[in-house]
Amino acid sequence: MKLIEVSGLKKSFHNTDVLTNINFKVNKGDVIAVIGPSGAGKSTMLRCLINLEKVDGGTIEVEGETLVKDGVYADRVKVKSITSKMGMVFQNFNLFPHLTVRQNLIMPFMQVKGASRDQANQLAESLIGKVGLSGKIDQMPSTLSGGQKQRVAIARALMMNPDIMLFDEPTSALDPQLTAEVLNVMKQLAADHVTMLVVTHEMSFAKDIANKILFMCDGEIAEEGTPDEVFNHPKEPRTAEFLGSGSNSHS
Repeated sequence: MKLIEVSGLKKSFHNTDVLTNINFKVNKGDVIAVIGPSGAGKSTMLRCLINLEKVDGGTIEVEGETLVKDGVYADRVKVKSITSKMGMVFQNFNLFPHLTVRQNLIMPFMQVKGASRDQANQLAESLIGKVGLSGKIDQMPSTLSGGQKQRVAIARALMMNPDIMLFDEPTSALDPQLTAEVLNVMKQLAADHVTMLVVTHEMSFAKDIANKILFMCDGEIAEEGTPDEVFNHPKEPRTAEFLGSGSNSHS
């Protein structure tokens, strides 16, 4: 079942094309790793999906509903309803520093879903357990390591029960040991058949966990395929060059 379909997506900043002609699909249960050099447009593409950036052209459909068609957006209410099907985890955690871990999880959930505090607390406790941080639920974010903050951010995104999880470089701000903690949580989500679209520099994650790779370069998807196809038999010289240039040396 198709959850996302993107066709002809275009985006430019100040007359510089960042995305030129992006086409891809995300099926239910897919774990798609988006790889490529810095400046390829990977994060911008993700932000366009959840309406944090406006596109200049192209079409995005989510679960058969049109977010934007040929550059024209649906009305505000519909846009909000469509983007609520997606949860986003950012590179820099984006936790509220003045709220405890618990409050970071329950406040947005109660506001958006109109849930009671009891419901919110129950769900928060179960999800914080899922990411292995039960003992930290009433602490402030400042007392947590970067890896713990990112796991809280994942739990917060899961609170909304999204159909699709978007990850924008979730480990790039972390050192290797903390990276492993976060990737383990993501592996667990993959094992639970959570649909994920992950912009990442972690080639080991892309190889081992993803079922599909999108290689982006110069604002377009230069190549897509299974991990075996893209890593072991790249068709596109730019892919081979990227993978051979030591980009995966720190995986």
